[in-house]
Amino acid sequence: MKRKICVVAAVLASSLFLTACGSKEYLKDIKAEKYVTLGAYTGIEATVNKPEVPEGAVDNYIRDNYLASKAEKVPVTGRAVQEGDVANIDFVGYHDGTAFDGGTGTGFDLTIGSGQFIEGFEDGLVGAEIGETRSLNLKFPDPYNGNPDLAGEDVVFEVTVNGISESKAPTLTDELVKQLGEEGYNTGGAQTAQELNDYVYNLYDQAAQSTYDNEIETAMASTIMENSTFQDPPEEMVERFITSIENNMSARASSIGMSLAQYMQLYQGLDEAGYRTLFDEEGVRMAKQYIMYQAIADKEGLVPTEEEVAGEISALMTIYGYASEEELQKSVDMESLKEDLMRKKVVAFLKENGNIQETATIVD
Repeated sequence: MKRKICVVAAVLASSLFLTACGSKEYLKDIKAEKYVTLGAYTGIEATVNKPEVPEGAVDNYIRDNYLASKAEKVPVTGRAVQEGDVANIDFVGYHDGTAFDGGTGTGFDLTIGSGQFIEGFEDGLVGAEIGETRSLNLKFPDPYNGNPDLAGEDVVFEVTVNGISESKAPTLTDELVKQLGEEGYNTGGAQTAQELNDYVYNLYDQAAQSTYDNEIETAMASTIMENSTFQDPPEEMVERFITSIENNMSARASSIGMSLAQYMQLYQGLDEAGYRTLFDEEGVRMAKQYIMYQAIADKEGLVPTEEEVAGEISALMTIYGYASEEELQKSVDMESLKEDLMRKKVVAFLKENGNIQETATIVD
């Protein structure tokens, strides 16, 4: 359950882009007041961290995403392997005393701390001298898509350090920024080092603001739901949200080459029965939450107007490059779009009439 909020946030962000099919029940098909008796929903308190860009995040992003590929390797002598070094290694992996397929390499450049190899491999080389051979007793993760037969198995890697080098990244200059843009790097159109810094800062700032907004909504919605009394939501509406959740999580899994079952096991520690239960619970909760939003919208006159819906459609066409509204409607569930626009209006109302307390982000 620890990633429940992540599941919900993902669905809220993606549920618009699911084409409707078959018989589904939307908010337009019901009277919200029949399913919820609202409690207090103004003056709701929410305490959240201030939206802040983490210190050093911009520099680290620029280093990892722009400068690392331009770095030069400088040979190092007279010391052992350190975190951040590039160690040139030969290695052989053994399972039950036999070398296994895919576990052998020669002259391989490994950045220590990159997480490129399984847990313990890179840490096991810290302190090794040039020419030294180390035996690393390790265990493969479970699941392990690279070789399922080794998932969870104990293995031994014999690793020889051939050489050590440091990666020296270039200084970010206006000329380099222009070169990066010409080479196809996503620099946001930046032409100078300062413009690239500003572009990356804005990426983090937008992400921080999005997290801040989601945390406020989650806190306020949870309190209002606790203040309210619900009847069981329509089954078809619940099924619609369950489908949204499953489709979203399946897309996330597919994007990294995993099945839904593998993804949920690895990132949430749930077997199929566990994640199906989670999806069902979240489907019910989301149906209740949207019904609650609709009831508030009905009472406060927050139902989107035709002009507002048209404006949202126009904005989506611009953002996602649709040539016409007809093309948009092929991939966007228009009723879900209207529901989400209503949600945004209600959340804005709740924030305006709520009591938001900000706390400084605690850095460990």
